[in-house]
Amino acid sequence: MNALLLWIRIIAAFGPLIYASISDLRTRMVEHELIWLIMIITGIIITFFEAMVFQDLRILLDLAINVGLSFVVAFLLFYAGLFGGADGKALISLSFLFPRTPLQFFNWGFRPLLPFFFLTIFSNALLLTVLIPLVLAVINLADYFTNKELFYGIENEPLWKKALVVFIGFRTNIPPPQHVYPLLELVEVKGILTPQLKLFDKISTESEEVDGKNLQTIKEFLYENAEPKIEKLWVSPGIPFIIPITLGLLTALIVGDLLLLIISLLIV
Repeated sequence: MNALLLWIRIIAAFGPLIYASISDLRTRMVEHELIWLIMIITGIIITFFEAMVFQDLRILLDLAINVGLSFVVAFLLFYAGLFGGADGKALISLSFLFPRTPLQFFNWGFRPLLPFFFLTIFSNALLLTVLIPLVLAVINLADYFTNKELFYGIENEPLWKKALVVFIGFRTNIPPPQHVYPLLELVEVKGILTPQLKLFDKISTESEEVDGKNLQTIKEFLYENAEPKIEKLWVSPGIPFIIPITLGLLTALIVGDLLLLIISLLIV
């Protein structure tokens, strides 16, 4: 019975999370807020069922503590501008679904450091975001060996800028993928508009659309005015954090606490 209820929790988590990840990746918003309500109601029903059937009223206290703490964490991260609305709702919904850590998945080690499973998921998600720069570096390395023009038009940029852009962006053709941020700008040097890398400017979606149309305009301006001509545009991808949260849950169930895994590997 316990195993069946746990699998219901897991299915009720991954279904909405996968949908939210795809929706957020395609449109930068999660349509149908009902998915969070499904997770919350499922978690409440199963938890109260377990409390009544197994005479385990403490699980209700665990539920209240987890949900309260998740609200605090999600609010602070959202208020600090580090979390989107969907990310916070996902974390809170997971606290409803998993009031306790499913320890049956951790028989072989790497049990979470903290007793709150949603924090383990969040910690894993943060660690997984480190993989994004590595993936970008592999993409750029393949681009370099394919056409040898990785830094065409920006050869005079400092070496540290070139090294950094390899890990935070990639070159794209037109039409570019949606929801990416341009990493090039034109700067007047001795009366000539010259392309330069723009790595640290925070682009506001209120003042500048970061979609295909915007990038088309920037690319055309660069191509028409820059010397030498720019054929491709360096951009930085915007990866919704809901995707690392989904992967954080998956790795938490399969591997456990990634932070403990990394610590154990370093010690060995």
